[in-house]
Amino acid sequence: MTRVTILGATGRSGSAVLELLPPHARITAALRRPGDRSRLPATEREITEVVVDVEDPVSLRRAVADADVVVNAVRMRGDIDPSALVELHERVIEAADPPSGPAPFIVTVGGAGSLRLPDGTRFWQSPAFPERTLPRGRAHARLRDHLEEGRDGENWAYLIPPPAFDPDGPRTKNHRAWPGTADESAFLERSIGYVDFAEAVCTAVEERWTGTRLVAGPETRRV
Repeated sequence: MTRVTILGATGRSGSAVLELLPPHARITAALRRPGDRSRLPATEREITEVVVDVEDPVSLRRAVADADVVVNAVRMRGDIDPSALVELHERVIEAADPPSGPAPFIVTVGGAGSLRLPDGTRFWQSPAFPERTLPRGRAHARLRDHLEEGRDGENWAYLIPPPAFDPDGPRTKNHRAWPGTADESAFLERSIGYVDFAEAVCTAVEERWTGTRLVAGPETRRV
């Protein structure tokens, strides 16, 4: 039995992951506040619910201390600091800190702002990147760099959706994953729905994908 904690379990990505994890997974859903229980997807499976302040390592420990896998589907909003996602990742590691045995495997729902362009910049620096999500795009690029520099070992997977990330996209069960490259501009023309992306997250949990993966449908978009 795999013990999986989902941070951001009531969001669109986290909810989809919760619904698609296999029956043998023992799920803990981390909530921002008690009233968020009503936002969890309807399911007959047994789920442990815990209210968590992701800014507080002590609070996080209640959710992740016994987890084999942590799915980080937290979507930070507003004018967040460029280091906010790196700091959250570090707090999760600190909160887990098992006295014996391996640390949890962390699967993060990444951001398109971290995608690499051929001139050496990131997509968040492109005029095409939406200004309202600029702080989050910058923070995702910082987190990706932090992970790929190996500061926290290899016990992680960072999955990046394309900019066309559709909350209402149909479930096609038809998606692919590519490793990161120096030029990821072609990936900007792809798309995926939240449910198909959640399936990839569940596969990463089950198969212990490691490193950065670009996840999208097999076809490029028609403009």
